[in-house]
Amino acid sequence: MARNFVKYHTPKAVQKLNLMQKREHVVVAYGQELGYQHGAKFQILSAWKRWYSQPGVGVCVVTDKPELFERYPIRTIKITEQNVRDWSLNGLQHFGIKLRALEHSMRTTEAPVSVLLDTDTYWIRNPESLANGICDGRAIMFCDEGKISGTRNTSINRFNEGLANQSVEWGELNYELSPKSRMLNSSIVGLHKNNTEILVEAFQLFSVLEPLVNAHTVEQFALSETLRVNKFDVKFGSSYTRDWSSIGRKDYATPILKQFFERHGENDFEKHLANLDSLVIKRPLKTFVKQKLARFRSLN
Repeated sequence: MARNFVKYHTPKAVQKLNLMQKREHVVVAYGQELGYQHGAKFQILSAWKRWYSQPGVGVCVVTDKPELFERYPIRTIKITEQNVRDWSLNGLQHFGIKLRALEHSMRTTEAPVSVLLDTDTYWIRNPESLANGICDGRAIMFCDEGKISGTRNTSINRFNEGLANQSVEWGELNYELSPKSRMLNSSIVGLHKNNTEILVEAFQLFSVLEPLVNAHTVEQFALSETLRVNKFDVKFGSSYTRDWSSIGRKDYATPILKQFFERHGENDFEKHLANLDSLVIKRPLKTFVKQKLARFRSLN
């Protein structure tokens, strides 16, 4: 499959460090709603002083709006409109963009290890020990959500419904759902550069499964199955992170991030870093209770 990737931008101050990189942290941020780009910035800022600014550590943002990161000491890769169409199966499912974006970042870095974190997730522990466990044939994912077969999870069970008695062509293989198939959460994906082709295989599987399964988790399932079939050792990193992925947390955090970047500008990294302590996205208990009450009333 042909890959039509665009050029990426690496500030000169970062280029020298890239020669000695041990790992690169990757975040994929795209879409008209700036909450994704703002989430990426918060992730970078919250980890910068303690972890991301250390020697041998790089950061890459794959985004449709690289101008929002112009003064950040990172490299950026632009996602074009054509990339969005190709990587989302012509708009069928945008989650496929993450697989291709991570692949692109890994092909354009000298770092032997890449660790992707979703935009609504951030580190609360030093990711170095987690990243040090990544090697050829060993990957990191967020968590294991359990077996597909016999699941009581409604969303996961859609894979049983969609793939029962199905055999689909996957490269040189015929793919069938296995009793060993599991759902691994891809909020974290850590891979060695030698294993970049895993992402190619996962996207191929994603492409054939997406039309068959009515779920928004086909991308992470395709990656889970690709790792299983290739007999990867997979470790998990959920305990290293915190997230604001639930609807309630997102409804609270998104406007706070928007206000912060409206107040301090989109590109002033040093100013953002200096004012980071004022950026608190964790919901107060009072807000949590109000949201729960509002949701309960809407259901009655």
